[in-house]
Amino acid sequence: MKLKKVIFSLAVLAAGICSCDDNTDTLGGSIIENLDNINVTSATFPIASKSVASGPVYSRSTTGYLGKIKDPETGAYIKGNFLTQFYTLEGTQLPEESSIQSKLNDGSLIADSCVIYLYYDNYFGDSLSTMKLKALELAKPMEEGKKYYSDFNPDTEGYLRKGTGSVSVNKTYSLYDLAADTMPKKIKVKLPNSKLDADGNILKYAYTDKDNKNYYNYGTYIMQKYYENPKLFKNSYTFIHKVCPGFYFESTDGLGSMANINLSQMLIYYRYKYEKESNGVKKDTTVNVVTTFAGTEEVIQASSVANDNDKIQNMVNDKSCTFIKSPAGIYTELTIPVDDILKGHENDTINSARISLTRINNSVNEKYSFSKPTTLMMVPKDSLKQFFEDEKLIDNKETYLAVYSESDNSSYGKVENAYTFHNIANLITFMNGIREKAVGEEPAKTSQEWNNWNAKREAWETAHPDWNKVLIVPVSTTYATVGQTSQLVKVSNDMSIAETRLVRGEETNSNITISVVYSKFEKR
Repeated sequence: MKLKKVIFSLAVLAAGICSCDDNTDTLGGSIIENLDNINVTSATFPIASKSVASGPVYSRSTTGYLGKIKDPETGAYIKGNFLTQFYTLEGTQLPEESSIQSKLNDGSLIADSCVIYLYYDNYFGDSLSTMKLKALELAKPMEEGKKYYSDFNPDTEGYLRKGTGSVSVNKTYSLYDLAADTMPKKIKVKLPNSKLDADGNILKYAYTDKDNKNYYNYGTYIMQKYYENPKLFKNSYTFIHKVCPGFYFESTDGLGSMANINLSQMLIYYRYKYEKESNGVKKDTTVNVVTTFAGTEEVIQASSVANDNDKIQNMVNDKSCTFIKSPAGIYTELTIPVDDILKGHENDTINSARISLTRINNSVNEKYSFSKPTTLMMVPKDSLKQFFEDEKLIDNKETYLAVYSESDNSSYGKVENAYTFHNIANLITFMNGIREKAVGEEPAKTSQEWNNWNAKREAWETAHPDWNKVLIVPVSTTYATVGQTSQLVKVSNDMSIAETRLVRGEETNSNITISVVYSKFEKR
């Protein structure tokens, strides 16, 4: 174990002072004279890359996206729709039913109004753009444990409640709110009240539940369900499954803005009476109150994203570069030259392996150009789906992170305007290990044994064409402070509006390379 630590330290030191292709055969011996001779070498290998359409991505997130925008550089359209459930605190209580003062002429209890607010801290595009949305009631809840992707369509999947009396509200809005110049801002969706005649009698009910019972408005439905059975509000699960499955907000018209919805709230307004004592005298006092149900991390929130598939394919076919595009857009695929890296170094240790992906600056300088992704993840191509569905974290064995940097100085030299994966040595070992487990190690005996082994290896590689391929994926990361340390606690698909071009690599050029440092121990 001590020897391994010495070896690692020497290899790191060697990596810091050797150039990419210089041979440092005698470095180890000069440092630890009279011990094993440590030879450290380095090499670079070209990497081929290409763009691949991501298709739909696992989209559960605490942020929803609502609106429609156009990429000024590629002309591609992106539309975002947002779905949310509402959370109820355990033991939620409303005032005594007899104290409610909001009533119709016939004495029936009502909510004065019901409003849904969609709060946003950030947005993309022109805040003055006139946009339209439709708020629709869900007929059944999205279930925990089911995986929802960015192409999820609640309409075609049968999640929307339709028909007379269901919630279907059209709303015209712009993100620039003169009346509220502070953040977070909000989009207000008021659910309709019933129409009344001059005497206060209902002409047409605004809401009808699935049992064909009529209500003054949706808030009245919530309140009356509570007074019928308060146990339905004991926790979020029963509330969602027995009372309110949630709402879907669909962008129906307009172009130019996309709001990042980070919180949704359903507010129910009503009046109730309570006894107040003043100067020893008790009297009844009526107050206006509101009961709030929020969309939070404890319940499902999801975005569905519609991309311009023709434009996406045109970008994928572009041979001048590769793309990274989110949400649910394009990844860059790299082919790691595992055989070239290992050839002649079968008995060596790979101490470090580094890849930098250089960004190509935007060719169009528009006010509303898409921002570049901040963080990229490297993941084996055949492990991508499982990584997000199982909510895994970066392990620096199969998966790695790179953060955009304008300038990155290291022992390999200065890299500018790039994303750098500083050491993926474990990934090379992992990829080769998977293959060796399937086909065995290369035999050192007869040529016939070698031919049989090689045929088996080629057959396995044909059956597993992605064995040495990785995807470069835009991700969002969440960190938590534990003591004095910041720890990564969540990695999810980046659903924000971001895009960049990267220098494209080929096996025949050195546009993208992997720089590898080896160490080998030889007895004197």
